[in-house]
Amino acid sequence: MKKIVKRTTAIIIVVFVILYLPFTQYGLTKLLDVEGKLSPAKAIVVLGGGLRSDGNMGISTQERIDYGITLFEQELGSFLILSGGDGVSGHTEAEEMYKAALKDGVPPKMMIKESRSSSTYENAVYTRKILLRYGIDDDVILVTSPYHMRRALYCFNRVHIKALPAPVKGSEIYTYGFYQDLRNMHLLLHEYLALFYYWLKGYI
Repeated sequence: MKKIVKRTTAIIIVVFVILYLPFTQYGLTKLLDVEGKLSPAKAIVVLGGGLRSDGNMGISTQERIDYGITLFEQELGSFLILSGGDGVSGHTEAEEMYKAALKDGVPPKMMIKESRSSSTYENAVYTRKILLRYGIDDDVILVTSPYHMRRALYCFNRVHIKALPAPVKGSEIYTYGFYQDLRNMHLLLHEYLALFYYWLKGYI
């Protein structure tokens, strides 16, 4: 029994060390990252990536809305669809992204908030309803973090949305350091487990 415990502990430590290494994280991220050639679209869809306990945007949400605004300013989309519920203390990802975009000068009439979703699959489902409501059947530009892009694309394709991938440039997932490596490891483990779970549920 002691040998089994020791071997199991040793395996866990080895796996942890391997996953902690920057080149391992880089390789695992590249497997999830999907890039494509962007062309002007009717809408730019920005997916939320979580809020902090105080209701403000987390790092993932912040980098996504920043990049979405950049693409909007480059006139790659006529308006922004901000998708994300997951309310914390009365806040939603969509509302916080909306406020950030307002501060950066995006006109209110150029933004649509989707505040009901609490998962990537629901992001796609509720965005589809918005597109149908506005009669949009063209490609949309999809903005999310690189590590999240593959699952997001699977979900959007599943609900028949033609999405052009626009993973965040200069994402935190491609930065390294003691604490950042720990965060990257958490993000990647979560994403691969989520992909497996979504496959089991038939979402992808």
